[in-house]
Amino acid sequence: MFDNSLMIQIWADIDFPRGDGFYFSLYSLGLFAIVYSSWIHMSAWIDQDSTESDLNPVFWNSITIAAFITGGSLFWVSSKPLFSFFALMLGVVVPFAVYIFSRNPQVPEEKKLFTPNHLKLLASRYLKINFESNTGSYSSNIPIRFIGKSSDRNNPGEEAKISRVEESEHYQSALEVIYEAFQFRATDVHLEPGTDEMSVRFRIDGIMNQRESLTRQTGDAVVNILKVLANLDISEKRKPQDGSFSAEVQDQQDDADDEDRPKKKSRKPTVLDFRVATAGSVSGEKMVLRILDGSKSMGSLKKLGMREKLKNQIESIVNQPHGMLIVCGPTGAGKSTTLYACLSEIDRFQKNVITLENPVEYQIENVTQIEINTKAGKTFATELRSILRQDPDVIYVGEIRDKETAEISCQAAQTGHMVFTTVHANDSVTAFGRLLDLGVAPFMIANSVSAILSQRLVRVLCPKCKVKYRPNPEILKRFNLSPDKHEFFYKAKSEARQDEPDDSPNCKNCGGSGYRGRTGVYELLVLNENIRNLIRDNPSIGLIREEAVKAGMKYLQEDGLRQVVAGNTSIQEILRVCK
Repeated sequence: MFDNSLMIQIWADIDFPRGDGFYFSLYSLGLFAIVYSSWIHMSAWIDQDSTESDLNPVFWNSITIAAFITGGSLFWVSSKPLFSFFALMLGVVVPFAVYIFSRNPQVPEEKKLFTPNHLKLLASRYLKINFESNTGSYSSNIPIRFIGKSSDRNNPGEEAKISRVEESEHYQSALEVIYEAFQFRATDVHLEPGTDEMSVRFRIDGIMNQRESLTRQTGDAVVNILKVLANLDISEKRKPQDGSFSAEVQDQQDDADDEDRPKKKSRKPTVLDFRVATAGSVSGEKMVLRILDGSKSMGSLKKLGMREKLKNQIESIVNQPHGMLIVCGPTGAGKSTTLYACLSEIDRFQKNVITLENPVEYQIENVTQIEINTKAGKTFATELRSILRQDPDVIYVGEIRDKETAEISCQAAQTGHMVFTTVHANDSVTAFGRLLDLGVAPFMIANSVSAILSQRLVRVLCPKCKVKYRPNPEILKRFNLSPDKHEFFYKAKSEARQDEPDDSPNCKNCGGSGYRGRTGVYELLVLNENIRNLIRDNPSIGLIREEAVKAGMKYLQEDGLRQVVAGNTSIQEILRVCK
């Protein structure tokens, strides 16, 4: 039987060297716990950020873990406190610093960390240090200035208002938000209040993009500055309000200091018009700004991405002596842009053209443009009655919203006027249903409407980073395409990464989204006698659609497929937009 007392005696006789005190230093354990907790948060952030920035999270996670294991091992092995602490800190700080150094060149300017601007932002946010008064050149680096409401630019009261706004503490922040939106080609800016921050989001090419948030104090101040510019009541934060203001953006190329390159002649500044809308929410007041580039000239049908046959049909319709062309689609589908292009096809010097808009987006030469103002009693219906006494040849009605406007427009189309207008409908056939729901008589629709154009905007693939791939045979079969004639399609680089990991940096031309700009896909329904009879006798949406297809109407997806075959967009984008 084994004698335990003997073993105890043997261990007692062994002279084991020990130091004074505990086996472990409590200070070292506490220090390690603090550093380890910081490393956990840092490595979690690197994992999340590298995933969002497409910077190979597996590689950076491996670097972070390996560096900490090395530093931690040296910390416990070394008997010198100063060296062990230095080794532990290197294991945490070095991978973080290397990641930031590798990350900054591959992300947009506003996402870069520990740059001078970022350090100023941190100091102002957490230390309440204001750099604006000491850095006048920093403010002047933003080539944008507010000029008040576009219709009152020469009003002395506007100048006083601008001067008062420029003295505001957070005026610099407002300039930064607006100029960043301009740089990223945003069409809308959303300022959304939260508990501690004001979220900033831009709509770019129809997609919402999250930008760097503002502190709640700064965000509320920016909202108040923009409300003052738009002549809104800053004390009212619950009821919805709407207004407008303008800004000028100076061409940065004019201020180039490169001596080896001759300076370009000064250009006129870009004028941006902003439509402002506010609404009260449970967290505070939300603001949305719609950006209209007033410096852009009116486009033509050739620039809208229409196929040649469709363009010729539209040109023929807009030059008819009377009738009605309706453009339909959801909000933001480019309906107004298409009708502006239609106006460019008309001889505006031989015809009297009058528009009713809300608001006026582009200034058109030799066209009488009237802006709707519901607060002053100027609605589409009341103004439409008035302009019929102005001997118009062509009338552009911004939108048909009610029965009265719809009936007056149809009557004008039957009495020798050409009417252009828009309706919110999913496709060209359901636009008939929309007019019927408003209460317009079927015979009036049949006698007045010449054609209905439905459209959507799809994003265009970035020409510098789009990826060629072999399409799935099932996709080709679904769209009746031959595998021999359509061997390759294109898709965005961001979509290609889902199939094959790609460690290359983001494309600077598109910012990593894979798309830059938008083009249109269209569905044109031209009314013939058979369709008119169906509307008069039996306004059935199904029968009208069948007759329209027989007459040669192509659905939105069919027209979008033409853009896919041409390499302008992707199948995924067409399926997203044209459901």
